[in-house]
Amino acid sequence: MDASLYYDGSGLFSGYDFPSEALGFFRAAGHTTASEPLVVADDVLHCIYNELKFTAFFDGGERSAFQHIESLSHLFTLEGDVFNDSQSTAVRYYAVSLNTSISDRTTTANVILNAFVKNAKDFFVFIFSHEEMCMLAFAMRAHARLTYFSKWFDNAGVDEFVRRADNGNISFNNGRELFSDFVYMTARSYYVHPLSRDYIHAEWYLLDEDVRPSWNDYVIARMGENSMKYGDDYIDVLITKDYQADNIDSKDFELDLLALELELERMEESDAFEMDESDCDDFEDEEEYDSKRINIEDIPVEIMDDPVKLLGWLRKNELTADVDENEDDKYW
Repeated sequence: MDASLYYDGSGLFSGYDFPSEALGFFRAAGHTTASEPLVVADDVLHCIYNELKFTAFFDGGERSAFQHIESLSHLFTLEGDVFNDSQSTAVRYYAVSLNTSISDRTTTANVILNAFVKNAKDFFVFIFSHEEMCMLAFAMRAHARLTYFSKWFDNAGVDEFVRRADNGNISFNNGRELFSDFVYMTARSYYVHPLSRDYIHAEWYLLDEDVRPSWNDYVIARMGENSMKYGDDYIDVLITKDYQADNIDSKDFELDLLALELELERMEESDAFEMDESDCDDFEDEEEYDSKRINIEDIPVEIMDDPVKLLGWLRKNELTADVDENEDDKYW
C-alpha cells in the first residue's frame, strides 16, 4: 500500500494542513472513513476547556506543555457499533503539531497525553508532528495513567507505519483490544517486549565468569540501553521493584546460581542410563515372562490335538514350566 496516495502527494509533512494529513493517515490504515476532523482548534486552551469539554484541573506543567501545541485537532472517535461490542469504551484520535525543541518534543508529548487521559476513561491515540517528523502515541487510564510511544519517523517511514496500523492487524471487537493491538504493532520494542528480571539474570549467568560484571552493573547497563538508543526521546516505562538494580539482593542470586549449578550437575549425571521403579518393574515382568515360556516338546501329543485340553494344560503348567534358554526357536 502506497501511503502517499492518501495524502494528495504531499505526505504527512507538508506543514500545510496537518489535521487533514493526519486524518488521511488513519483513513489509509482503515480506521475511519471520515474526510474532515471533528474539531480543529482555533485557540488551543479554549478548545481544551470548551469544545473538548475537559473539566479536570491542569497544573502549571500541563498548561506550560499546552503552550507548545501549535495545532490541535480531535480527528474522530471510534465507539458504539464500530465495535462488535457496542458497549465498548471509546477510542479517541487526536492530531497535535508541536512547537518545541527537539530535546523536549517527546517529554512535552508525554505531559499532554497524561493531561488528556486524566479527563476520561476512554482510550487515546495521538499522532504528533514536529519538524517534518511524526510519532504515534497512546494513553489509557487504568490503575495508573499509562503512555506508549512509537519512534519518530519521517516521510520515508509513513508507508511502514500505515502497514503496521492497518485494520487487518488490529481487532475491532472492542476498544481495549483495538488499543492493545495498535500499541503492539507500532510502539517501541521496550514497551512491547520489556526485559524481565529472569531474562536479564539468564543472560548474565551465561556470560563468561572471567568477564562477567557484577549483577547490579549488568542490570544498570541492560536497562540503560534504550535510554542510550532514544536519547532525549526516551520515555521510561512503569518499573516495578523487580527490575531495579538497587533493590536486588545479591545473596538471592547467589542462591539462584547454586540451585542452577546443582540442577545442571544433576542433569549431567542423568545422561547415563537410569531406570526408575516402573522401568525395573517392566524388566522384572519380562524376566518373569521368559521363565514361564513353555517348550513345545514338553506338551503331550494327545493334548496338542485337542484345543480345549491344550488350553487347560497350558493354564496348569505355565507357572511351573522349565525353560531351555538354548532353544529359543522352539518357544512361544
